[in-house]
Amino acid sequence: MLISFATGTLLTAALFGLIPEAIESAGGESHTVMLFVLGGILSFFFLEKLIIWRNCTDEDCDVHSAAGPIVLIGDALHNFIDGIVIAAAFLTSFSVGIAVGLAIIAHEVPQETGDFGILLHGGFSKKKAFAYNALSSVTTIPAAIISYFLLGEISFIIPFALAISAASFLYIALSDLTPELHQKWGFKHTLKQLTLILAGVTMMILIMASMNHSH
Repeated sequence: MLISFATGTLLTAALFGLIPEAIESAGGESHTVMLFVLGGILSFFFLEKLIIWRNCTDEDCDVHSAAGPIVLIGDALHNFIDGIVIAAAFLTSFSVGIAVGLAIIAHEVPQETGDFGILLHGGFSKKKAFAYNALSSVTTIPAAIISYFLLGEISFIIPFALAISAASFLYIALSDLTPELHQKWGFKHTLKQLTLILAGVTMMILIMASMNHSH
């Protein structure tokens, strides 16, 4: 249920929030912004391949059987990027900041739950798995604080930071979350998933519309 909802929030935050704001911040240079979105998606694809290659010597290796430590390192890096994304979004406008923050929360809950499961499967105790998972999540805070002050100084990179953020949202939604949704099929499951995706979409559009209206 959370994965379906997160898919809707991520797609909407990227397509209705981050990309239009990035184009506006770049003075209408839509082709340049979209080039960064495309480059970001390809970079995340390559990064994920590298992580899989490092963990899998067997060609038929299951991506999700990656060892606990690698999951933690990847998660720490991912959360660090989330911090930069949140700072860039708030520097753009309060409404985009709120929308992006909510989208990140929506996809972090299922992701962190999944990571917790991987750590337990990798032999960590519940306490250790929880502690390490929490530790890898803490990287968001210093990244957000540092970026908030640094991005203000180098504001010309904000449109491109937003474009790469949008790329990460699109990549997570379409490459990581959607395949999970295809694990369950049949009319009942599909209808439930579509309803929750649309609920995520609607929530994000309403939040962004109300925030923009209040400004």
